[in-house]
Amino acid sequence: MYGRTPYEAVHSLRATLQRTASCVTDSVIIVRGSEYHPESEHFLSLGSGMPIKLFGVDVYFWMRHFTRVAGNAASRAPWRAETIGYIYSLLDDEGKEIVSYQWHPNRRSPVTIPHLHLGAGANVGRAELQKAHVPTGLIELEDVLWMAIRDFDARPRRDDWQMILVRE
Repeated sequence: MYGRTPYEAVHSLRATLQRTASCVTDSVIIVRGSEYHPESEHFLSLGSGMPIKLFGVDVYFWMRHFTRVAGNAASRAPWRAETIGYIYSLLDDEGKEIVSYQWHPNRRSPVTIPHLHLGAGANVGRAELQKAHVPTGLIELEDVLWMAIRDFDARPRRDDWQMILVRE
């Protein structure tokens, strides 16, 4: 997302993610991070940062979206908030991870590729799969929320959810 200032770029990304999240929750996405300057990093999460219950099912959603401010001198909007990682998780009503799509190349984990975790909440019998980092491509928030609605029967909060979650 782009902006005339680093602050505007980050909050433009927040607004886009908020619109997407509004398909399944009325929780507000909060930006965490201290200052807005070139190369500053921020993470975005829902509300207090705790998992939020999806409507109509005993499934919870938790997210953390990592971003960095970068310059774009050739543009009218010289700043952009680029995605540098994410964690999008669905949990059961006991807080056990069902699935978690993750990409965190700049964090402590030695696994730097986009990957999927199948947690204890997925009732996967093989211990290897519960600790595996199953490779994926980059996953968008829209994909995870569409799956929550389609496969986990979460009730959409908006009538236009399909239009918002469709990626061209």
